Amino acid sequence: MRTLIIGGGKVGSYLGLALSSAGHTITIVEADPEKAQVLGDRSRFLVLAGDGTEVDVLNRADAARSDWVLGVTGKDEANLVACQLAKTLGGKRVIARLNDPRNRATFDALNLPVVAVTDLIVDVISQEVQVEISELERLRLLGAGKLSLVEIDIPDNAAIRTVLEIDMPPQSILVTLLRGEDISVPNATTQLRPGDRVLAVTAIEHESDLREALAMRPTAKEPT
Repeated sequence: MRTLIIGGGKVGSYLGLALSSAGHTITIVEADPEKAQVLGDRSRFLVLAGDGTEVDVLNRADAARSDWVLGVTGKDEANLVACQLAKTLGGKRVIARLNDPRNRATFDALNLPVVAVTDLIVDVISQEVQVEISELERLRLLGAGKLSLVEIDIPDNAAIRTVLEIDMPPQSILVTLLRGEDISVPNATTQLRPGDRVLAVTAIEHESDLREALAMRPTAKEPT
């Protein structure tokens, strides 16, 4: 099977290595020339330096003959454009990585299938995480409009603290932690750091309190 991957970051390079090891013909398009060079030097598949949202680059990558085109950059707009162009050029099937759930409607309108971080979270929770009945009840209430799924960026000036050290409001639970391209489910000892992105479930009336708690401003030192 011939697969074209747009984006040579951690996700794209891992997919390339895994699919290549399984016997598939892989081409990766990476916009950063240095990253493309490094990936190409340590891989057995073809790596092209270029912008996967440009038609000439997709033609060089032979998108028209691809059985799959996977848009897996960290930017939803790039994944959307790359997959849409690949379909137009003749790529048989496409899948786009969805980073921001708020953009799902745009992908749906263009009939572009997506793999979303929030979908992966559901899989992780159902397969690997032991959730108490009370927490399952909270997730059920999302559909009733009583809870909110919020995405919060930890600010650059935040203090580094463990989840246990954070004074979170009632009816709040951290669902997943995104650090760069790494995804994990936080526990009590997980450290939250500046630049992290957290997905959490909380009661609608406590959303602002949760955002404030996760801002984690450094505590001022008492005068000596």
